[in-house]
Amino acid sequence: MSVDMGFQIVPPPEPAKKPRRSITPIVIGVIGAVLVGMVLTLLVSSFWTLAVEAGGSCGTSSEGISHGPCPRGTAWMLPVSIISLFVVVPAALLGLAKIGSRRVGCLGAVVLALVGIFPGLAVFRWSHGRTLAAVWQAPPDRPATVEGLGGWLSGTTVVRARFDRLVGYDVATGAVRWTYTVPGRDVLCAMSRTAADGIGLIAHGAETQPCDRVTAVDLTTGRVLWEHAVPAAGIASSVSADVIAVTDGMAVIQTPQVLMAVRLREGTPLWQDRAADRCRLATVAAGHDQVLTTVSCFQQVPRIRALDAATGHVRWTTKAPIQSDAANIRPLSADPAVLWIQEGGQRGVNVVASFDETGRAQATIPVDDGQRRLDLGDHTFRATPARNIVLRDGLLVAKAQLPGGRYRVVGYGLADGRPRWSTKVGDFAAMQAEPGRVHLLGDATWHPGLWALSLRDGKLSYVGLPRIADPDDDPLFYSTGNRYVVLAERATNPGDAPVAVFRAR
Repeated sequence: MSVDMGFQIVPPPEPAKKPRRSITPIVIGVIGAVLVGMVLTLLVSSFWTLAVEAGGSCGTSSEGISHGPCPRGTAWMLPVSIISLFVVVPAALLGLAKIGSRRVGCLGAVVLALVGIFPGLAVFRWSHGRTLAAVWQAPPDRPATVEGLGGWLSGTTVVRARFDRLVGYDVATGAVRWTYTVPGRDVLCAMSRTAADGIGLIAHGAETQPCDRVTAVDLTTGRVLWEHAVPAAGIASSVSADVIAVTDGMAVIQTPQVLMAVRLREGTPLWQDRAADRCRLATVAAGHDQVLTTVSCFQQVPRIRALDAATGHVRWTTKAPIQSDAANIRPLSADPAVLWIQEGGQRGVNVVASFDETGRAQATIPVDDGQRRLDLGDHTFRATPARNIVLRDGLLVAKAQLPGGRYRVVGYGLADGRPRWSTKVGDFAAMQAEPGRVHLLGDATWHPGLWALSLRDGKLSYVGLPRIADPDDDPLFYSTGNRYVVLAERATNPGDAPVAVFRAR
């Protein structure tokens, strides 16, 4: 017997499930906010760089007016950052609005945008490169017509020469350590290309008269160590290079008839070499233990002569590798012996020639091979001219111009004359060697910046942008430690700097 009481057990209703909130818009908002900070950093940094480095305008206008190059990296960072703002700002706003709390969303957007500053700065530095800060800059020259004639870097002193004086500056601070004034009414007419043992050599004489005095100057104090009368007819009155030279412990003075060596610090005689009748000495260079000179005789092929620096004994004499008796021969290095030989006549050779320790020609490198022309000439600073060549590690490294105004830096082996490497570069104003590499100081107008080039394989890397007054074309350029020294030939306008030093951090 069953009894149906009419009851039915009904289970309680399940609670309604809340709809799941998608985190995708929030992730997009977070990423967007970080990108907003990153893009704004790129935009502000690019505009600031454009104002500071290019005066607010760059490139070529629609009227064909060139305003110079745009700062490195800004050509892509400016348009990319401006366009990106139209994407990342809406993404950040829409995504963070999904958080629910307006206050939390706004605070999160600000914090995330601040986080984006750090990757923004990293991208900017990667693209633009480092800024190499100015350490100091010397005030402009006076009077306005003056020009620099030469310069040296000796230890922690940089020296710049004018017609009437030498000024020695402390590389670290820019303080003037000393000033040497050319005596009487004499004018400076020659300098040794380099200094040695903290001593530089100058020649001077009355204006328009042959230079008849040579003076050794201690570059630490500016004190005169000794002064000599120039033998024979003296040095030409016009400002000349490669007529006096210094090397370890010795100074060499050359006139058309006499080559005289003296002790560098004391000025006491060491030896003399004289030209034969109807012959004259043309140029001189001094190396570690060898002195190199050229001898031109009437109706004879010029000869190259190497002398032992300590004794003056002739190590070897050889004819220049030409056929004509007319040639312009300039020493590029004394040790090793390397010369630039320009023969007269339309069919005359134009080569760089290297010689071994016996005077045998090792290699000849054409200055113009039809594809590139080496820039071997002297530029600016008539007493110690700037050159766009380096001889180091068995290589001749030179600036080369290609058809169409393009440039390369090329390396040739001095032992065989064969090309080792060729690197594409923009135009540059100066070249300077360090162990294992060469620094290139970019042309301030068209390719500003500092590059390092490996001597082993020619690989080029960007170092940074020097924040100094734009130097003249072809300045003298030196480095010491992490500091780089730039000497301008002319610096007479406001804002110009005859000497400027910047550093790599």
